[in-house]
Amino acid sequence: MDSGKELDLRRQKEFTKNPGWLLTICFIGMTFIPRSFDHVLFMDGLAYAAISRNMALGQGTFWEPHFADSFWLPYNQCSFFCEHPPLMFGLQSLLFRIMGDTTAVENTYNTIILLASIWLIFRIWQKLFEHKRHIREHAWLPVLLWYCLRIVWWSVPNNLLDTTMAVFCLGSCYFQLTAITASQFKPGHWLLSGIMIVLACMTKGPAGIFPLAFPAIYSLVYGKVFFKPALSGTSTMLAGFLSLMLLILQYPPARYFLSHYFEGQVMAALLKKREKVSNDWTAHFYLIRLLFTNIIPHLLIILGLLAAHFYYKLGPRISGHTKNVCCFTFLLTIAVVFPMLASVKQGDHYLLPALPFVGLFFAACTIELLLPITIKFPFVTRLSVYALSLMAVILMTCKLFCPEPDRMFDIAKKLSGYVPPNSKIYLPSKISNYPEIHTSFQRYSRLSIAYNPNETKYLYFDDSNETMLDSIKQTGTYQIIDLGGNAALAIHHK
Repeated sequence: MDSGKELDLRRQKEFTKNPGWLLTICFIGMTFIPRSFDHVLFMDGLAYAAISRNMALGQGTFWEPHFADSFWLPYNQCSFFCEHPPLMFGLQSLLFRIMGDTTAVENTYNTIILLASIWLIFRIWQKLFEHKRHIREHAWLPVLLWYCLRIVWWSVPNNLLDTTMAVFCLGSCYFQLTAITASQFKPGHWLLSGIMIVLACMTKGPAGIFPLAFPAIYSLVYGKVFFKPALSGTSTMLAGFLSLMLLILQYPPARYFLSHYFEGQVMAALLKKREKVSNDWTAHFYLIRLLFTNIIPHLLIILGLLAAHFYYKLGPRISGHTKNVCCFTFLLTIAVVFPMLASVKQGDHYLLPALPFVGLFFAACTIELLLPITIKFPFVTRLSVYALSLMAVILMTCKLFCPEPDRMFDIAKKLSGYVPPNSKIYLPSKISNYPEIHTSFQRYSRLSIAYNPNETKYLYFDDSNETMLDSIKQTGTYQIIDLGGNAALAIHHK
């Protein structure tokens, strides 16, 4: 006969595993699927998609990516786009070659990144709790707590570099976790970890280096017995990382690109010559404040579970193994976030490589508090999960039938009917550096921006009451086209 403890564990698995995955899938569907069918994309994602599409069409190469004949940022004076390393552009350009110039490319790519992230979080959780079956079976929880973070469900559908970098970083950590816990040395896993770090750096720069700290943090948390495999593994991984980086730098176009990127992006950011989140010393701590505001719901969940335990006298108990997982994932989060604080050039999506570990941390903190509640209230637990899942499906359906409008997408698509691809279009000075216009026009109409009206016969006005537009109308030499949304196009008759 089964012991009482084994029966409890079986019941915990029965009451939470499948409903947990149902809730996770429904929540991800609610926040991801409608975003994949509208055309609302953050300007950075639009720029990256445009670069990838251009590369697929033969405009620009892997080491000389081409965005447009104009660019709104003044920091880098390359003749090509050298704001970021080119790996994601190269990968996405393969999809453009297969699927053609369609927005389905961005959505397909984002779906691949989402599924890869979920799979890696799932595998890392199972490895961390390899010998705790009743916990290992609930890998839905870290996935849900990761995707519940506002930055994650906003960023993943937005075609950002950080989501791709996060996948490579997670891949490196998974290979390292598998290697360091193995009974014998696995040089192949360690070398693959180093390659993954190179791929992360070739996606978003030095922020992808943090997995090098993984073995040291693991041996610090789990004891001296792991010190030797951590040391030999780090040496192998570092050798693979440095060898591949040096090999890349032997190629002149790669060296030229990366030197300009490092000078114009990395060093300029550290020297405060790039964009700033604010002008005082608090700018360094923007990511810390942002992370705290994102985890408030997670903290409230923990407080609620603790209150329930004390109220029903369940006596919350967190095992030593789970405490180690909490400590390990917490230190990994610090290893990602703290180096970024050196710069005042920070953005919400910069946190993305750290957030899988945030999800793992809170899942480890809550799993042994959650399972006893499901035993005490099995019917209420299931009913609550099914109700929340149904609400998510209803909201997803509403969003699909009532998509969020995107004014710039509509205007750009109308422009493509009047302005040939690869043309220049003039913007008045007050909107000439609006990135949402640059990126939308290039992504959807393949247009570059002219800063001088004499450079082109196509003039765009975001406000039909613009004084310059009134003057143009009086000349009688321009055809004026209403683009809707209070926008207009003037075409000069030569």
